[in-house]
This record gives sequence, C-alpha cells and structure tokens, in this order.
Amino acid sequence: MLQLLFWTAVFMINLGPEWQRLSGIREAIEVGGLTTVLQGLLYVLAHNLWVPRLLNKEKIALFFLAFLLSALFAAELYILVSYLYLEPAYPLTYGAFYLDKLADYSLLERLGFSFLIKYILLSKLPTLSFPAVILIAVSFYQQQKQLLALKQQKQEAELNALKNQLNPHFIFNTLNNIYSMAINGSTHTAEAIAKLSGIFDYVLYQCNERYVSLTAEIDMINNYIALESLRYGDRVQVSFHHNTKNTSAKVAPLLYLSLVENAFKHGASQALNQAEIDIDINADDHCVTFNIRNTKPNHPGISQAKTAIGSDNLKKQLELLYPGVYQLHINETDTEYFVSLELPSRGGDGG
Repeated sequence: MLQLLFWTAVFMINLGPEWQRLSGIREAIEVGGLTTVLQGLLYVLAHNLWVPRLLNKEKIALFFLAFLLSALFAAELYILVSYLYLEPAYPLTYGAFYLDKLADYSLLERLGFSFLIKYILLSKLPTLSFPAVILIAVSFYQQQKQLLALKQQKQEAELNALKNQLNPHFIFNTLNNIYSMAINGSTHTAEAIAKLSGIFDYVLYQCNERYVSLTAEIDMINNYIALESLRYGDRVQVSFHHNTKNTSAKVAPLLYLSLVENAFKHGASQALNQAEIDIDINADDHCVTFNIRNTKPNHPGISQAKTAIGSDNLKKQLELLYPGVYQLHINETDTEYFVSLELPSRGGDGG
C-alpha cells in the first residue's frame, strides 16, 4: 500500500508540469506514465542489482557509476519513446513543445550528439533518479534499524548470559558461607539468611533493567558487607564511604558486587591476620567512581587478578554496557589489591 501511494504521488509530480498542455486523460497517463515507468525501472535495477552487489559490499564508487549509467540509459529511453511515439501520436500538444525546438535534430542527435540535447539529457537525470534515491535511502535506514535491533538483542543475550554466569557463582559462595556458619553453630546464621534474602530480592526483582539507581546498588552492597561481616567477625575490617551528590545517578546492576565479593574472597578468607577492605563511591552529575582496596594474605604465588573468576565477567559486561566510555584500573602489589572503576552516571548510552 505504501509503495502504491508513493508511486501514485510520483506520477502526479511527473504530470504536474505537463498537464496544462496535454489533450486528454490518455495523453496524460502516457506522458506521466512514461517517466514513472522509467523511474521504476531505475529503482528496480538499483535495488535488486547495484545495492546488493556493490553498495552492500562497500564498493561505493562502482555503485554510483552503475547508478549513473543506469540513469543515463533511462534518459535515453525517454528520448527514444518520445521521438518514436509520443511526438507523432500527439503532434499538436505534446509534440508541439518539442518539435518547435528540436525539429531540425535527428534521433542520434537527440540521443546525445549535440550540446543542446546533452543538456536536455542531463536535465532528465534528477527527475528520473529522485524516486530511486528516496526509496534506497529509506531501505538503507530500515536495514540499519534492523541491524541495530539485532545487535542490541545479541548484546542483551550476551549480557543475560554473563549475569546468569555470575549469579550462580555468587549464590554458591554465599550459601557455602552460611552453611559454614550453621555447622559452626553461629548465632548469626538466621541474620545471615535474612541478609541473603534481601540480596536475592534485589537480584531477582530489581535488576531486570539495564541500569538501576546508584542508591539501590549501595543498599545491596551494604547488605552484602553485613552478611560477610557476620561470617568473618573481627577477622576483617571494612570501611565503606559513599558520597552521592547526584542522587539520580544510575549504573548497571551487580557490577560492583563482583568486585566486593572478590575483595572478601581473596582478602579476608585467605588472611592469617586481620584483613582490611576499603570501599569508596563518589558520584556527581557526570560520573560515578568506585574504588576498592583490600589487603592480601602473605602467601607466595597467589595472584588475585589471575584467580578471580568474576574479573573476566566484569570486563565483558563493561564492554557491552559502557563500550569505550568506562575506565577500569587494576593495581596489584605484594600486600594489596586495588581496583578503580569510573562509569558515566546515567549509563553507557547517556540515559
């Protein structure tokens, strides 16, 4: 239906300059129809041949050359049909306009062997080309939208796969921790289960959006710190500071969780003495900066960067969510491990 409406509009545009000097409906249909048919032929050639074989393969120069030659061919056909049929069939109307100016020119001269006819030929090119240009541009736009949609679907699938990989890893570790507390007869087991329930509520019901509020993410981190503090007690000293001047800031969910979990796993669980974990979050109108530092156990040969399962997962998520706009810095020494992550305050797409 849209194609029919489009070509009807093109036909009316073609007829616009001609109708006043034409003798009747038949002549109008034939004169306007000739231009419209040639425009359609040019579009079919371009859409079915030159676009898939040249433009889509990034042979841009060859595409424009092929399109130009096709337009010239259509213009020559117009002159040929005009000379052989329209001018003799309608000598007092359509033919009079051309015969007064071109009576002394032969068919070959009209097809391009004189300066005047070359000018007329070239003047036909924009008229014959504009429908094909419009339709190809619309088709290209729709194709790009489809490709973008497919790319976004692929990214969402990859992101969900990464989340599904991370969440069971987190759940497994946390349940093991609570199991150890129960085995040891800890009086904090019930409290730990309550904290875990709050974390599950956040993970299952509040993390379905691409970006969540920073305040919700901070609450989740607080719950996780409280849960791990119940397990380790005095073995770990945690400092968590957050300065959220921009309360409307949004970040991708669960990115910070893997870093905090990593700090407890490799800083507190393996420490012989008291471990230290320092977390600092600063947010303004432009970015959110997350810094985390943990002390390392004095065991030779242990590298937190190499053993952290969540590190690769984190980097893959950052590439999907914040391509080219995030800053991740990881520093490791013999005594501590430091990570700094800077993100746009409203997500990688600015919203």
